Amino acid sequence: MEKVFAKFKENYDLHQEISVFNECLDNPAWMIMARLPKTSAELKKTKIIKSIKESFDGRACSKRDMVEMLGAFDRSRKAKRLINFQYNKRKGYGLCYPLVYDGEAFGFIVLCGLKKIMPPALAKIFSAYTNAVVRESRRESEIEEINNTVRPRAVALSTVHTVHRLMTSTLDLNELLPRIARLSLQVIRANRCSIKLADKKQKVLLPKATIDLREKKAKLKKVRIGKYAPGKAVKKETPIRGKNYLAVPLIDENVIGVITLYDKIDGKPFTQFDEEIMRTLCEQAAIAIKNAQLFREQEELTLSSIKCIAQLLENRPHGVHHAEASFMKLMSIIGVKLNMNETEIRLLQYAAMLHDAGQISIPEKLLMKKGELTGKEYDIVKTHPLKGATILSKFKPLKPIVPIILYHHENFNGTGYPKGLKGKDIPLAARVLAVVSAFEAMITEKPYRKALSINEAIREVQKNEKTQFDPEVVRIFCEAVNRKDVKKLLRKELGNI
Repeated sequence: MEKVFAKFKENYDLHQEISVFNECLDNPAWMIMARLPKTSAELKKTKIIKSIKESFDGRACSKRDMVEMLGAFDRSRKAKRLINFQYNKRKGYGLCYPLVYDGEAFGFIVLCGLKKIMPPALAKIFSAYTNAVVRESRRESEIEEINNTVRPRAVALSTVHTVHRLMTSTLDLNELLPRIARLSLQVIRANRCSIKLADKKQKVLLPKATIDLREKKAKLKKVRIGKYAPGKAVKKETPIRGKNYLAVPLIDENVIGVITLYDKIDGKPFTQFDEEIMRTLCEQAAIAIKNAQLFREQEELTLSSIKCIAQLLENRPHGVHHAEASFMKLMSIIGVKLNMNETEIRLLQYAAMLHDAGQISIPEKLLMKKGELTGKEYDIVKTHPLKGATILSKFKPLKPIVPIILYHHENFNGTGYPKGLKGKDIPLAARVLAVVSAFEAMITEKPYRKALSINEAIREVQKNEKTQFDPEVVRIFCEAVNRKDVKKLLRKELGNI
């Protein structure tokens, strides 16, 4: 009822009605009231008495006038129809008309200052016009109520779809969490969003991502579980809402963290609607975060396995020290320049660490031989890419790097091994690894030769472009390896070469 009354008072057609009837009735005083006074004391406090004083040069209503008005109000309330009344020794006229919705009066129009009783024909027009405005106001209120009911569900569905796209777009927590924070800000229209993940051993929430649109940025800090809004939301496993904050826990079987929003852009307090939307978003976000955490754990396990295998290879008599950090950085720079995605770059790095895995099956005496290999011996050595690929294919997480290792000894002009692939038929990652592994071999000391300097190795790589190496990969490699930060890292890991 209150919403319909508010809509009625704001309705454009009501203001048109007032303008039209002012012309017909010589500008009476209009009062639109949610409830009518029931006693003389209440009546004295209304604008009705003030308007009567103004129309009769300061003369107030008599007690008899007040009794008659209160009686007219009561009859109008009960009969739910227009009732006329008189005052000031029958010189002034007024009317009371109830605004009826579903059989109940939710408000009243009181007119004072009429010079005579409103004619019956005009009263019918007034009633019809007013009822039309009531119906229009009711429709507006119903539409608004439907929007308030449907909109949260529509936004929730859109949010689910958007978070689902986020889930499939990346499994990197460092990218996922800021994306979820930005989405939360867009959906709720807040100024700041903070995502904290639970460290249950320490019983704290650690800040992992914060997007702050305010000029004065807040400092990132950890929060004890059970303290402040984020900590309470996690402890109670339920949203905590205040005027200028909303903390919603991330729950996937167990609570894994919390998303907290601060200060809505329009300055209004957070609402139940905001809470419902964030509940839906957090349900989906928790799944995405948990998947990313599991993926990270798998990645760490895979990387540990790779490092273990690489260490075993390095500890063999013919093994050499690999400049892991510098070559990982080099691979990353080259991969970005060649428009590789994160996964492709990561697999390239894994392949670089294990590209000589097949040498574990090559006799030590061949690998340690100082003189030139015979044709038969060289044929044995050339089997190491295939043997390495075969060994690594047994470990499921490493299957994607098998083609890189298998073909990294193919030459760009087709004279390489094991299959004699040529040009772009050689996988791009294998073409990159061919350059980088050759460079690595040249700047590390071997049993049969001394290491070259970085600049000497670069010139040797350039000399073999178009024949052994892809010219485009060589160009990008040279740009990358000549960077000051890369050279500095190489010299730190391998010595001043």
